[in-house]
Amino acid sequence: MAINLPPIEVPVFVFRRLGPRLYRYRWPLAGALLCLLISSAIGLAFPLFVRHLMDAAFVEADRGLLNRIALFLLAIFAAQAAFNFCQVYLLGSTGERVIADLRRDLFSRLISLSPAFFMERTTGELTSRLTSDVVKLQAVMGYQISELLRQLLYLVGSLVLLTMMHRQLSLTTLAVVPAVVLFATIFGRRLRRASTEVQDKLAEANAVAEEAIVQVRTVQSFVREKVETGRYAHRISTALDAALGRALTRAIFFGIITLVTFSGMVIVLWQGGRMVLAGHITAGQLVSFLLYAVFVAAAITSLTALWGGYQEAQGAVTRVFELLDLETDVVDPVDPRPLTPGGNWTLSFNGVGFQYAPSLPYALIDIELEILPGEVVALVGPSGAGKSTLAALVSRFWDPTEGLITLDSVDLRELSLAELRGAVGIVPQEPMLFGTTIQENIGYGRVGASDQEIAAVARAAHAVEFIERLPEKYDSKVGERGVKLSLGQRQRIAIARALLKDPEILILDEATSSLDSESEHLVEKALEELMQGRSTLIIAHRLSTVQRADRVVVLDHARIVEMGSHAELLALGGLYARLYARQFRDEYALPGAGD
Repeated sequence: MAINLPPIEVPVFVFRRLGPRLYRYRWPLAGALLCLLISSAIGLAFPLFVRHLMDAAFVEADRGLLNRIALFLLAIFAAQAAFNFCQVYLLGSTGERVIADLRRDLFSRLISLSPAFFMERTTGELTSRLTSDVVKLQAVMGYQISELLRQLLYLVGSLVLLTMMHRQLSLTTLAVVPAVVLFATIFGRRLRRASTEVQDKLAEANAVAEEAIVQVRTVQSFVREKVETGRYAHRISTALDAALGRALTRAIFFGIITLVTFSGMVIVLWQGGRMVLAGHITAGQLVSFLLYAVFVAAAITSLTALWGGYQEAQGAVTRVFELLDLETDVVDPVDPRPLTPGGNWTLSFNGVGFQYAPSLPYALIDIELEILPGEVVALVGPSGAGKSTLAALVSRFWDPTEGLITLDSVDLRELSLAELRGAVGIVPQEPMLFGTTIQENIGYGRVGASDQEIAAVARAAHAVEFIERLPEKYDSKVGERGVKLSLGQRQRIAIARALLKDPEILILDEATSSLDSESEHLVEKALEELMQGRSTLIIAHRLSTVQRADRVVVLDHARIVEMGSHAELLALGGLYARLYARQFRDEYALPGAGD
């Protein structure tokens, strides 16, 4: 049941998608905008004061006026610095909050998607979107917004003042704008494509690194360090080639823009100098005009740089909002139906068929099964028969392709996901723990559990024996994925976590398979207590565990082929008997069972 990412139109403007997120911080943004307007107005007034200062020095030769103008300039620059401080802080802090919200929402979306999505995406790719892609947006929010507005104000204000001062010189200044816009459009598209390619290549490299680090023991045991280093180096080299291409495009772009912009300034300077010599304007007017021309040139250069950054951010925006817009195929119903209190529920599979993707064969075919309240059912069969798939459907990690599954006579798709999954406890064969403390890993079973409750379930799961031997006991860190504990110890932590959850339906994926015989005996007693009054589904890899089951369901090639008690299936002499005999041929003589 594959999930395809929906097509998303590249935004006409980055902030079209960020706009709703910015709106909630409209008042700090309004304050930042006001400060920016005042600061920019002071900056635009500077050349006018310089004009009077130059004329006072060279035309009027008025020392007192010169001193007053200089002091006034120092005062307004101090005011401009204060407004710049307020603007940068308000905008920067708001940008950080928006990005933090975006990271939270993106992670929340990822963690809510069904396992089908993660079958098609690597961890490295997804962490790349959470990190490098969001970092590009952080640059937009933290710096580019304020610079964009500032340079637009300087450009428009300078052009207006230039036109008011001298129309002919302003036309000469504006002559470079069409060329700049043309090059910005052409190179901007190339930059956007190049940036997206770089991000994709980096995500592929991250995926390779993530795999090797997670499976470092496998890598080292097969002496494949050089192979994995080579794989990662190849991916990084590919990303480097893409990044160098992007750098070349950016360099050509800015080189051309610099040439066009400053060539225009030289022409303005030449034309203005001739006007001073002809006596049409004063030296102060020329200096003032040149400063405005510099403002225009600087604004154009900055805006083209921002345009390049914006084009690069387009790809990041697309990738981030692609995930935020993604809808999972396992969704909560609009109006969920409640379960009857008490947990006295029957779990039924009615004509259930399932395939992971349209191109893959069916993992389950026409499953008809009913698990009564408090009944213990074992699922048995060869590898790939569909045992784990059937159990996964109970928690709605996937929905059936055909048929339906009901609990308490209610279709699982009509139940709240939180209520359904809260009623199901899972103890996997190889539990993955979080890299925190034992206390927190067990407490994951129920929010707000007390220390006494955690200690009680640890004792019931016979985990307390090894916990008490650790230097920090319950505060001991288990390492990433529980790597500091043995597999048997991790399983006992997982059993304690399930005991704390106290679910109505229990799924055991051969929860005792990696324990030594003494621990297995103790944990089986704890599990027998846990299974009392609960519907239990045991995925049995070792057939000795099925003897505790009320009923055994045998799957083969995605179908139920046999069903009955342990003794009944042995007497039947079918697949179950053959599987049993294969494991225990030295202890059991089963006529006709064979291999």
